[in-house]
Amino acid sequence: MRAFAAFGVVIFHAQGLTYGKALVIGSAGVDIFFVVSGFVMWTVSTYRPQTPAAFMVNRIVRIVPMYWLVTLLFVTAAIVFPALFPRLVVSATHTLASLFFIPMRSPSNGEIWPVVVPGWTLNCEMFFYAIFALALFLDSSRRLVFLGVTFFVLILVGRLYTGDNPSITFYTDPIMLEFPAGILLGRAFEQKRLPQIGWGYVSLAVGLLLFAASAWLEVTSPRVVVWGIPAFLIVAGAVIIEKNRSVPLVPAVALLGDASYSIYLTHTLTISAIGKFKAHFNPTTFFIASLMLSGLIGVAAWRLAERPFAEFLKPRPGVRQPHFAE
Repeated sequence: MRAFAAFGVVIFHAQGLTYGKALVIGSAGVDIFFVVSGFVMWTVSTYRPQTPAAFMVNRIVRIVPMYWLVTLLFVTAAIVFPALFPRLVVSATHTLASLFFIPMRSPSNGEIWPVVVPGWTLNCEMFFYAIFALALFLDSSRRLVFLGVTFFVLILVGRLYTGDNPSITFYTDPIMLEFPAGILLGRAFEQKRLPQIGWGYVSLAVGLLLFAASAWLEVTSPRVVVWGIPAFLIVAGAVIIEKNRSVPLVPAVALLGDASYSIYLTHTLTISAIGKFKAHFNPTTFFIASLMLSGLIGVAAWRLAERPFAEFLKPRPGVRQPHFAE
């Protein structure tokens, strides 16, 4: 799921630069990521109990080093080679807000984006982690209620709020509901309430068909409905199928899944760099080169930076997390 979600976003940006118009559905990979995140956080907390502090340390170690590295490299390159980034306005305040996951309007275009634009999803993730860490003070039943009520209140505030504060606008977006959707799936998995495998295939097929329909009709709003529901159905279908039968491991896809975070963070820089030589490609070869190099550079970044950082910094709890089959 992580590999396919990451490359959906890569395809979206590669198409935009190649053809001037992207198949917008590609960015729905983000919605799959959010559902997966909710599912993984719930199952991890179930099978590998952690204190709230330990949970946040693990999440920070997982997210921050690579994000800071990419952000600081990008800012440095923009300062040293401004001609390569003609539309980018570098601001110390915006850079600090980006590094510390604080939503802020970009001085370049006024959007609520960090310096590295895909990092907007990390602002969502870190906010979700903070709420989830608070929920860890509670037992699992109360935790579920707390999370449900919290996200419901957030979205309600967003519907009522008419101001322009970036943090309130950002954190009350209905897309945040995709995290508790993944949590509900994790709860069903924990309590062994998933349906039989046939329903897994149905869920997967319906999710894919809904994505195809939204792409065909070019419907993108409301996002949490148009993309969030299919994302949930696809992740749920994959979980049900894997729970009920052995799913063959494809090493190349597993590698891309492991490297998906690095691919996601670096792909816009990779595609932009290739774009400087766009005149030497035809559209097809440029698009293929963008996909291939985004994958290769992302995997290299994972092996050379993300994984070493994580191995060096991650605490050793000494507790093994069980596989689905257990």
